[in-house]
Parts: sequence; C-alpha cells; structure tokens
Amino acid sequence: MMNEMELANYWNSNAPAWIELSRAGYDIYRDYLNTPAFFNILPVIKGLKGIDIGCGEGHNTRLLAAQGATLDAIDISDLFIESAQQMEKQFPLGISYSFASATRLPFENDSFDFATSFMCLMDLPDQEKAIAEAYRVLKPGGFFQFSIEHPCFKTPYMKKVQHAQGGDQF
Repeated sequence: MMNEMELANYWNSNAPAWIELSRAGYDIYRDYLNTPAFFNILPVIKGLKGIDIGCGEGHNTRLLAAQGATLDAIDISDLFIESAQQMEKQFPLGISYSFASATRLPFENDSFDFATSFMCLMDLPDQEKAIAEAYRVLKPGGFFQFSIEHPCFKTPYMKKVQHAQGGDQF
C-alpha cells in the first residue's frame, strides 16, 4: 500500500497523460457510465456550497458547478490542481482549487452543505480518515456522495510492462 507521498508522486507522474487522454474523450467509463450514474442520484445542489475531494483535473467539479453549486476542490496532485486552475481561468465557474490531502482537509468544521468524491477513495491509503474528514467539514444535515471502483474490476495481479522508450511501469 502506498503512503500519501507515494500516491502524490504516482498521480503526478500520470497526470499529463491522464489530462490529455481524458480531455480527448478517452475516459469512456467516466463519461458514459460512472459520471452519468453519479449525477442521476445526486440531490439538487443548486445554491449549495460543496467540496469535491480528489478532484483530479476538475472535469466533474466543473459539472457540479454547472448545476449551480459553489465549489471548493482539492487533490493531492499539484499537476492536476494546476491544470484545473488553468481551466478555471479559461472558463470561469467560480471554483476554488487547492492542493491538499483528503485526510487533512484545509477547511473549518461545518463548512460545506455537501461533499463529493468521484472514483478517488479506493486509491487512498487511509479511507477511514478521509471519510472522517469529509464528515468533519460537512454542516449538520449535509451529505457525502462518492463513487468507487467495484471490486469485480480489480485485477488479481499486477503486471510489469516496459515502455519502448525504456523504464518500467506497473
């Protein structure tokens, strides 16, 4: 299991390819399965203040803001946050993006009406602490909606692959 520093390094090393490919339309599961299902059960958030935990490059955060919510968003990858901030400058929706850990949210208790986390929690080294943090920053009566990978999609082994340019990846 990775610690948070290793997790940040992992996502930073994958961020450029992830951003390029997902923005080119190659994140099929996100675009046609996970995100539509998530939004299908999302309560009305118009006029509410929310936090998106593990926002990545901000794709789903922007979709939340388009629903009329005011959003703060955090991610452990500074490259994802930089990319999300650049998109916010180009297409402003009033989203505040911050580099932070899901296990140490930089917000006061009772700060948000809702919290979301899209396909993030299953990658964290300490899910319980992240969920406790989400609960801590929620106002009484607020809600936390998240999605995770179904266990049937976890491969039972890892395979080492060598890139044509050299270097290994797991």
